[in-house]
Amino acid sequence: MKYYLLSILLPLMASCQLHDDKSPEAVDKSLNAWAEAYFTFNYEDALDYMTPESEKWIHFAATNITEKDIDFIKGQNNVVKVEIIDRQISADTTCISRIRVSDFVQLGFVGQENKVVNQAEFQIPLVRRDGKWLVRMEGQLQSGKQSRD
Repeated sequence: MKYYLLSILLPLMASCQLHDDKSPEAVDKSLNAWAEAYFTFNYEDALDYMTPESEKWIHFAATNITEKDIDFIKGQNNVVKVEIIDRQISADTTCISRIRVSDFVQLGFVGQENKVVNQAEFQIPLVRRDGKWLVRMEGQLQSGKQSRD
């Protein structure tokens, strides 16, 4: 009986540790998944890696996409690349990460054309909630540093 209980409890304990991971690798895994979804306009998947209060920014971005934008996105064959440059974890519950994203589509603002950006850097805040690292958007994503195309 004792071994039977251990065989049930050990996997449960291990799964709890996997879901409550405070490690830099856990941050990177969530951040990569979010960035790959976000920068390929897969906003539904990006939401899985975001705080609930960030959802309004995804809805804002999605509602501003036009047919012309969709045609431009579909016409590109770029493979978006995401590189985590650094991260600073504070108090095991917050993190600021800096990522470099290459070959992604940037939709033009009013009066501007859509374009493919060779490379840009972004600072991304994350928080740990219920054992998961989630991106916290506080506004539209803006590049901190962008190369000239």
